Amino acid sequence: MLFRSFKDEKGNIIGKGELSARSILHELFPNAEIKYQVPLKSLLSEDWASDLSERQEKETIDIVVYATPIIAVRVQDPHHSGKITSARDLVQRKTLEWHGIKVVDLQFYECTSLMKELVNEESKKELVIALKSEGIYL
Repeated sequence: MLFRSFKDEKGNIIGKGELSARSILHELFPNAEIKYQVPLKSLLSEDWASDLSERQEKETIDIVVYATPIIAVRVQDPHHSGKITSARDLVQRKTLEWHGIKVVDLQFYECTSLMKELVNEESKKELVIALKSEGIYL
C-alpha cells in the first residue's frame, strides 16, 4: 500500500513516516507525554512567541515528546530539501534549540523503512540512530 499524506481532523497535514514514528516513540518513551502537530508558538517563551512572523505563527512540530529534555521530532520528506524550506527549517531548529528543546529530524533518505510507514526492527533502528545523532540515548 502506497502511503500518501492526509489531513487529520484539525486540518493538519500528516506526512509519510509520521504514523510509524509516533508508534515507535510511544514504545521508546512509554512514560512520556507525546503530542502531535504541536504549534511552534506553544513551545517558546512569551517574548519569542510575540515576535514570530505570520508564517511562523502557523508552524507546527510533527511530534513532541515531553521528556527531559523536550524532544521535537520533525519528519522530513523530500520537499524539505528545497532551499526555502530548508532555510525555514534551520530557523525553526535554532529557535527550538535556544529554548532547550532537542530537535530530531527524521530525513526521508536516512529513514527509508520509517517513510514506508513500517514499524519493524529496521524502522526502530532508524529512529534510534536519529535520536543518538542529537545526543539522546535510551
